[in-house]
Amino acid sequence: MDWSGGREALVVCSDRSMSVGITVWDMVSGDQLLHIPTCAASPHGLLCLREQFLVASQIHRHGSLGGGAIFIWPLNKPQSPLRNYPMEAIGPVSCSKDGVYIVGGAPSGNAYIWEVADGRLLKTWRAHHKSLTSMVFSDDDSLLISGSDDGMIRVWSMISLLDIADCGRFPSLFHSLLEHTSSITGLLSISGSSSPVLVSSSLDGTCKVWDLIRGRLLRTRVFPTAITAIVLDPGEQLLFSGSADGRIFVSMLDTGLVVDPFKVPEDRPIVLNGHKYCMVV
Repeated sequence: MDWSGGREALVVCSDRSMSVGITVWDMVSGDQLLHIPTCAASPHGLLCLREQFLVASQIHRHGSLGGGAIFIWPLNKPQSPLRNYPMEAIGPVSCSKDGVYIVGGAPSGNAYIWEVADGRLLKTWRAHHKSLTSMVFSDDDSLLISGSDDGMIRVWSMISLLDIADCGRFPSLFHSLLEHTSSITGLLSISGSSSPVLVSSSLDGTCKVWDLIRGRLLRTRVFPTAITAIVLDPGEQLLFSGSADGRIFVSMLDTGLVVDPFKVPEDRPIVLNGHKYCMVV
């Protein structure tokens, strides 16, 4: 994970042994800025909040999601983390672009949304029938997108989620996207030329581009192996897709409308070799 603040920094998560913790480096000087030996985050369970805090859902050292714990560390002050203890274990976490809300997804399929300012839990709802694997906000924070272990992607209206009068009811589902056939491994929300765009990846070996407002599939790119992680370059032109066998596929991100939404572009991605194991964000 990386971000741009007053200075650029790089955050590296622990390996599967849970013995490394996380370390933050200055990308320009290479100086170590911070080391947190006690952090062990799940996939998609680590984020930078307002470029001032690290937020992580916690994993036990034996690898299971543990006890419903979310820790928040200030980046510039060596002090004990703030702790939040949800009713169940939390896997993926995400924050709104304005830093006002944090959401988390559980293996049970439940989703949670908290207000950052006071840590108050605003809503809990059954978002999916299977474990949540990824969550992300749209660029304008009006939509929340969640992905599940069953390959389903759901798009939720934040107005519905934050409606106090609606707190006892199932929130309004904006879209349900059903084209993937295996677990969702990554979600990226970007601003399209005329409509917000979502990019998703899956263990089914595909990356898909969606029109978020219409809920329509725009493009599908097929890979020879399961895709376990995706990220865009800062210019949102190149899509980097990490695979189960360690290869990274680099391809142009094409969000244009096509006559056949299932057509795969003719250009072949660049392949970066060197890793031996699956890529995880």
